[in-house]
Amino acid sequence: MADILTQLQTCLDQLATQFYATIGYLITYHDNSPATPPPTASAAPALAKIQKNSTNPPIYAGAASILASTNSTTQTSPPFTAATAAATTPGPANANGAQGAEEAAAAAGLPPRPDSPRTFAARQRELARDLVIKEQQIEYLISVLPGIGSSEAEQERRIRELEGELRSVEAEREKRVRELRVLRKRVEGVLGAVEGGIY
Repeated sequence: MADILTQLQTCLDQLATQFYATIGYLITYHDNSPATPPPTASAAPALAKIQKNSTNPPIYAGAASILASTNSTTQTSPPFTAATAAATTPGPANANGAQGAEEAAAAAGLPPRPDSPRTFAARQRELARDLVIKEQQIEYLISVLPGIGSSEAEQERRIRELEGELRSVEAEREKRVRELRVLRKRVEGVLGAVEGGIY
């Protein structure tokens, strides 16, 4: 198992990846309804003029020109509008057709269809919960780091104690090494006597 600092770095990397993935999901699958209505001549637009949320994918200017150019090569067609986009988008009844339409939209550079409001809200909660869990893991790892909760003077005192213990253990190790050398010489002498034979 890795030390606490390595685990902490891994969790921070995972949190950054989760932030990136969450923002990517929110940008890709939101319903594209404007937060504020576009400015008009009057300060307060009439309620009938405010556009309602739609489940249709957004239509970009580049996509309209691409589809218009492909339609003009085959036949003369009416101008591309949001209504014609909704009519050409398959419904959820045909899953294979929907997958084909999503692949065609991806090939044409169109974004995927937005999630339903219920699905979008559920996934937002799930992503938020995952972010909170990862943040709690990071807080736990920080709380178990050695030295957390003690002052600088206490940490210096503890370091001096550990240095003293290290010196005593090192002295004990050197003593054992000297004893080992003496015992090795005795064993070599016994082995030399056995090799020469006992007379």
